[in-house]
Amino acid sequence: MKILLVIVTLCSVQIVTSTYCFWNTGCPYKYFSNKTPYNFVRGDIRDSLVKLPGCEPVSIWGLIRHGHKNPGTGYGMHMKEAVVIKDYIASSYERGNCSLCAQDVENLRKWQDDEHMFANPYQFTREGALESEGLARRLKQAFPKLLAKLDENDYQFRPANAPHSWVADSMKAFVGSLYDKPLTIQPAKTDHDNIYPYDTCKNYTDMEQNVKTNEESIKFQSSAEYLASKDRIQRRIGIDYALTDTNISALYDLCRYDTSGLTNQFSPWCALFTTEDLKALEYIYDLRHYYRSGYGASINEVFGQIALTDLLKSFQDSKVGNGKKITAYVTHATMMDMVWCALKLFKDDAPLTGAFRKPDRKWRSSKLASLSSNLIVVLNK
Repeated sequence: MKILLVIVTLCSVQIVTSTYCFWNTGCPYKYFSNKTPYNFVRGDIRDSLVKLPGCEPVSIWGLIRHGHKNPGTGYGMHMKEAVVIKDYIASSYERGNCSLCAQDVENLRKWQDDEHMFANPYQFTREGALESEGLARRLKQAFPKLLAKLDENDYQFRPANAPHSWVADSMKAFVGSLYDKPLTIQPAKTDHDNIYPYDTCKNYTDMEQNVKTNEESIKFQSSAEYLASKDRIQRRIGIDYALTDTNISALYDLCRYDTSGLTNQFSPWCALFTTEDLKALEYIYDLRHYYRSGYGASINEVFGQIALTDLLKSFQDSKVGNGKKITAYVTHATMMDMVWCALKLFKDDAPLTGAFRKPDRKWRSSKLASLSSNLIVVLNK
């Protein structure tokens, strides 16, 4: 009798622990393409090789992508429309058609619409401000002597232009954390900006809007991997109507925008996806970045060279004693992609295609164009 009791107890434990729950999984997938929180992928300049023993840093040049912001109007509309799916998931779970675990369903039930996120499109968020402030703080700790005192002629800070204030707000957060006294930030240029050169180029606008630019990402959405993922999501949540690609994209955005890298807190919406689903969705955006602002179009390398011209001139000035201690710009993910192309970094041997997903590819938008991603260059003497 005692032996039977032990067996029953062990079986009960096995059943409970074998149920997969997103809420307590040890290693959730953290790569969300260009909405990846900076803290999920960042290094630390305080431990970086840019600090050379026996050398004196004399100038820093940085190009930084803006931090976290609210979704734009179109994305926000689709996300808000998709929020009602959580009620269908709860009903599906009660009928026994949903394979999410009880806690994941409960977390979805408790999730409240973030009216701030939907009512204020494009607005810079507290998460974004802390990302920018943290980057500046670590930079100051890495180079305390160089950045200890900044006079008016010692620095240059400027954001790229944007239809809303998120880029400028990101620049303000960075500068505010860098120094304990107010520093001047130059206004954004509205024309011929070397950190946003593609904005006024008709050739780029035509290329970006060309149907062929999105051809490979659309092709991947017809691939066996993506269709299997789409079917898996449908069966996992067990709701009655078929999810569209727009629905899935909106649910993915709810997962991405509602996840914090600073607190390492994932959105309950992420429970709708397996790791393989997230990898497939990430690849769609990798293809978009590759052909819109990466190696998929040769013009992108030229735009990256324009931004790097400022780096060259900045260090040439410093070499003859007329440079800045620090020059920093805040720009867009597109510009970061273009700079990597100009530097010939993260280039795969063969172009990325929608025919299949290459797991070991070098071009990963989650790492190259994450929120607050940056290129920091240091001139040493």
